[in-house]
Amino acid sequence: MAVSEKGKKIFFTDIDETLVNTDKSLSEENRRALEAYVNTGSYLVISTGRVLCASIRLLKDLGIYDFPNTFISTCNGGLIYDTGSERVISDSLIPLDLVTEVFRCAGEFGIHIQTYTDTEVVSEKDTPDLHRYCAIQKMPPLVVSHVEDVLRQSPAKILAIDYSSPEHVTEFRNYLEPKVNGTLDLYKSNPYLLEIVRRGVNKGNALRFMADYLSVPVENTISAGDEENDLTMIQAAGIGCAMCNGKDSLKEIADYVTENDNNHGGVAEILYKFCI
Repeated sequence: MAVSEKGKKIFFTDIDETLVNTDKSLSEENRRALEAYVNTGSYLVISTGRVLCASIRLLKDLGIYDFPNTFISTCNGGLIYDTGSERVISDSLIPLDLVTEVFRCAGEFGIHIQTYTDTEVVSEKDTPDLHRYCAIQKMPPLVVSHVEDVLRQSPAKILAIDYSSPEHVTEFRNYLEPKVNGTLDLYKSNPYLLEIVRRGVNKGNALRFMADYLSVPVENTISAGDEENDLTMIQAAGIGCAMCNGKDSLKEIADYVTENDNNHGGVAEILYKFCI
């Protein structure tokens, strides 16, 4: 039974270690719950650090891209996409001079750094971290001498990676923060990945934007996440939910912590408890 306009909700969910199983599959329990939810007429926002092309591909692989009333908040809110109209409705991009500066700093520090075209992962060095990431995201790598030479437009995010030494990622964050001097925001999406976005870009601000865009009161928003980059979304939502397999820092500020983890229908638990 469809809800009235006044009663519509927005459910924001992270993907990895939240919506999908650890093997990146979507359980039938979560699929059925999502389908039941969107069929009420309320809105679904997939909120992820992934870039747009990888997000679209994953949602199609999972069989939820064509769900009604569905949006993708990519790059931690740096770019928001309406799957129904297949258009970008909001973006906040990193100026090219800052992209060049971050790449320079990463080269000095000695860590893999990358950004994106519409379809490729762009790096100035051919590294094992680049190829591992591209295999996971199913995106082709593009190795160039100077990143600014291939970017036709400013990107929504930059990513630093060290799969073998996550402490190296933390050290680079501490190294980079004073150099960008508040022009960029830095946070982890998992221990190995440092997300670098324009100042003010985060999942919480994306939530507030979508609530305004869809004319849904913030108190009618529900969010689910597990990692540091989900924290602002948990804080901003009317009901912020942390996965029981998530970081303790999220559980401490969440309105609700799931009983079930991402491999056992934690998102379905949230949807049936608060949304359907």
